[in-house]
Amino acid sequence: MNFGLKIKSYKMKIAILGWGSLIWQPKDLVFDEENGWKENGPILPIEFARISKDGRLTLVISENGTKVPVLYALSNYQNLEEAVLNLAVREGSGRKSIGSYDKTKDKFSSDVFFEQNILDWIKNEDIDAVIWTNLGENWNIKNNNGEIIRQIQPNNRIEYLKELKGNTSVLAEEYIRRTPPQIQTHFRKLIEEELNWTPIQNE
Repeated sequence: MNFGLKIKSYKMKIAILGWGSLIWQPKDLVFDEENGWKENGPILPIEFARISKDGRLTLVISENGTKVPVLYALSNYQNLEEAVLNLAVREGSGRKSIGSYDKTKDKFSSDVFFEQNILDWIKNEDIDAVIWTNLGENWNIKNNNGEIIRQIQPNNRIEYLKELKGNTSVLAEEYIRRTPPQIQTHFRKLIEEELNWTPIQNE
């Protein structure tokens, strides 16, 4: 029986994890800009291991990654579904590419190999849930029709960067150089040595 009482939905404190362009190019991401990005997020295995649609070599969580502390910011959304949708919109991807952990239910949205890393971090944080971009490695270059036209071998990723021309090369360099200094992965060190793409300050 409903006596006209409204049940208030629980307002969650939701952390968004970031390690790449989300930091300096948040676009449509709705987050606490006043307090910005904190540098003491969970330690996750990160590496430059995904070729994006525009040709950049981007960072993803990888089993072959370097364990580094990622950054986090608080979502302005207080509902987990809304926060996930907002991150998916910013990434231009489907909901399935966004991972989440709800501490109030002790539930991950999907199986991930780094569950313990998330649990170890969030247990000591005043945070109810955490979300992140959960894209995997990609070494395929596709044409506009989505057909694979070339496949890069992971060991040749630096050679791939050297081959890039024009705007694609500039975009790739900007991405790597703007990556926060604390995301010091194995291949980032090699890229700095080979190409001199050293970190530049994000405003």
